[in-house]
Amino acid sequence: MQCMRKHAYIAHMGSGGSYTPAEAAIYRMIRRMIVAAAILMVFFGVELTIALLINSITLLADAGHMLTDVVAVFMGLAALVLAKHGHSAPNRPYSWHRAEVFTAMANAALLIGVATFILYEAIRRFKEAPYIPGMPIVVAALAGLVTNFVVALLLRPHAEDSLAIKGAYMEAVADTVGNIGVLIAGVVTLTTHWPYADVVVAVLVALWVLPRAISLARAACGSFPNCRRPTIDVEALRSALGRRRRHRSARPARVNTFARRRYVPPRT
Repeated sequence: MQCMRKHAYIAHMGSGGSYTPAEAAIYRMIRRMIVAAAILMVFFGVELTIALLINSITLLADAGHMLTDVVAVFMGLAALVLAKHGHSAPNRPYSWHRAEVFTAMANAALLIGVATFILYEAIRRFKEAPYIPGMPIVVAALAGLVTNFVVALLLRPHAEDSLAIKGAYMEAVADTVGNIGVLIAGVVTLTTHWPYADVVVAVLVALWVLPRAISLARAACGSFPNCRRPTIDVEALRSALGRRRRHRSARPARVNTFARRRYVPPRT
C-alpha cells in the first residue's frame, strides 16, 4: 500500500498525470534531502550549545560547518523543487534547472566565509588560548562523526546527478573530516592539557575546507552560459543530428551546460 501511494504521488506530481524516471529520481532526492536536513538541524543545535558553554573554537568551527550543511541542504531542496515544478517561459526557456547552479555557488560562498572567520578567530586566540575541557569535545566529535557519516551516505548516491546535492554532500564530507580533527583536539587536550590543540585543529580544518569550496565554486561557474563540460563531443553530436532523416544538415552547433547531466543547445 505504501509503495502504491508513493507511485501515485509521483504520478500526480509529474506533468500530464504521468512520471518519468528522471522525475522519480528527483522525488527520491527530495526525500533524502528532507531526512538529511532533519538530522543536521538536531545535531547543529546540540554542538553549538556545547561550543558556547565550553568556549571551544574547534567545536565552534565544526558547528559553523554544520550550519552550512543545514543551509546547503535546504537550498538544495529548494533548487530541486523549483527544477521539478517550475515551468518554462519565453524569458526562462530552461525553466528553473539553473537554480541548482546558484545553490552550489551559495554553498561555496558559505564554506569560504565560515573557513575565513575560523582562521581569523583562531589566529586571535593564539595570543592567549583559553582552557578547554577535553571530554565534551571528544563526545561531540564522536556524535558528529556518526551524524555526518549518515548524511553523507544519504546524499552520496545522487551527488553526481545534481550540483545542489553535490554541494550538500561535499559539506557533509568536509564536516566528517572536521569531526576527526575535533576528536584529535579533544584527545590531545584530555591527555596532555595542551591549550593550543583546540586552536591548531581549527586552523587545519579551515585550511582543508577552503580549496574544496573553491573547487565547488569553479564547478558551478562551469555551468553558466557559454560553458560546457569537456566530456561533450560537439562534432559527434553534429554528425548524429546530420544522420537523422528530418535534418538535411546540421549547422554549427553550440552546447551549453545548464544543469548536471542535462544538456541542450542554446536557443537563438
